Amino acid sequence: MAKKAKRTVLGDASEEDIDGVLLKKALGYYVEESVEEYDENDNVTKRRVSVKYVPPDTAAIKAVIEREGKARELRGYTDEQLSELKEKLLRQLAGEKKSSEEEI
Repeated sequence: MAKKAKRTVLGDASEEDIDGVLLKKALGYYVEESVEEYDENDNVTKRRVSVKYVPPDTAAIKAVIEREGKARELRGYTDEQLSELKEKLLRQLAGEKKSSEEEI
């Protein structure tokens, strides 16, 4: 049986991709920008390259801390505890599904 890739709201981005982007945004980064001027024959006459610093984003910092906290919390669980938590969450989801179907 082939493994199904985890899909996210962001399409084919994996959890590692999302974590990497969040961490980059939380720490701040440099970006290179270039501006080119062209003559009437579409030849580049001037090119200006600048490096800009994008400062850390507080929302990304918060998201990284929350994601790390949840991961750390789950690392402390035994396999049995994780299985119980999974069953509890599945029961809650089934209950929410039933109640939403009743409202329709």
